Amino acid sequence: MKITRHTAPDMRQALRAVREQLGPDAVILTSRRTPQGVEVTAAMDFDAETAAQSAVPAASQDASLTAPSGPAFAAPLEPSLSAPTPPVREPAPAMASATADASATTVLALESELKTLRRMLETQLAQLAWKDLARRAPIHMQMLRELTEVGIASDLATEVVAQLSAQTELGQARRLAIASIAQRLLVTGDRWLQEGGTVALVGPTGVGKTTLLAKLAVRWVLQHGARDLALIAGDTLRIGAQDEVHALGQLLGAQVYSPSDFAELPALLARLGRRRLVLIDTPGSSQRDGQLAERLQALAAAGRDVQSTLVLAASTQAAAIAEIVRRFASAHPTSCVLTKVDEAVSLGGTLSVLMRARLPISYVSEGQRVPEDLRPARALELVSSAVQLAQSSGAHADEDLLKRRFGDVAHAIA
Repeated sequence: MKITRHTAPDMRQALRAVREQLGPDAVILTSRRTPQGVEVTAAMDFDAETAAQSAVPAASQDASLTAPSGPAFAAPLEPSLSAPTPPVREPAPAMASATADASATTVLALESELKTLRRMLETQLAQLAWKDLARRAPIHMQMLRELTEVGIASDLATEVVAQLSAQTELGQARRLAIASIAQRLLVTGDRWLQEGGTVALVGPTGVGKTTLLAKLAVRWVLQHGARDLALIAGDTLRIGAQDEVHALGQLLGAQVYSPSDFAELPALLARLGRRRLVLIDTPGSSQRDGQLAERLQALAAAGRDVQSTLVLAASTQAAAIAEIVRRFASAHPTSCVLTKVDEAVSLGGTLSVLMRARLPISYVSEGQRVPEDLRPARALELVSSAVQLAQSSGAHADEDLLKRRFGDVAHAIA
């Protein structure tokens, strides 16, 4: 089969080019509008063309064998009186366009049917693979179910379960799976309250950045005093945000500074070089705010000593957490803090996002009490909390969901 593509100002000229190159038996496969006019894709079956061309000499040969020879059958001298061959008329533009559209519709319909058949076949194979896994390795299948109920992402769950031995008992498999996930989860420990640093709290609106700043500041003062502490009220967007930081500074006896924008930060931080802990409150922004990237770039340019930490509300859905992590990446966060853990209905999805992003967790906040509801993050404790939360909420993984998630990799798990 020969396939060609023709571009012309209109359909009439495109069809003429197809006829001239491929002949009247060509088939229009697709047609579409282009800035130059129309583009037509056509095809010609070589077998049909060869048969048509070989039919003419064969007929002539048969005629020469059967026709009697002699003067009576000599060619007449007069012109032939047979009717002239009617001229080939090109199809009207409207008819040609309709034919091309019909051909394109047929091709699209076939493609849609093939995709549907492929999806059906993949679903059938996934179901067979899942049933085979249930027969060969029931412990592995049960662990995939439980990790899905916890909210662990399918790729991470597959990696964890694939490491389990076929002879592992269910209780031991659970302990090994929790330990494996905890090893993948990065934490920093209580480094700020022990070593100090210049920390900028960044994140979306309403995640509790100012409350987190207050908890960290109070804990620092209780351990080290207020002399080496400085607070920067950089949230110029939310009404009353700077007043809250100033009130906290007066309560703790710590100095508070209010720059008008991030462009003033380098000079301000240079004056505060002797302070052991500098906490910077920043404006809350939606992850889809058009000015977010500009503000984060200004913060990143404030100096290499500034450690940005991404404040995330654990009550946020995992998909939104993933988008926030991606949008705030230009701030180059070195860690994150999980707030509102007490309001979360699931933790596995959030932990999966942080494991994929390789973003360490510094602290966990579970309430509004200052400073009690703040503790350093511990990996095993977080994973255990995710499991307990799934059990208490009655999370259940649907059988069809498990087949779709793990059917295509079930053969490699055990």
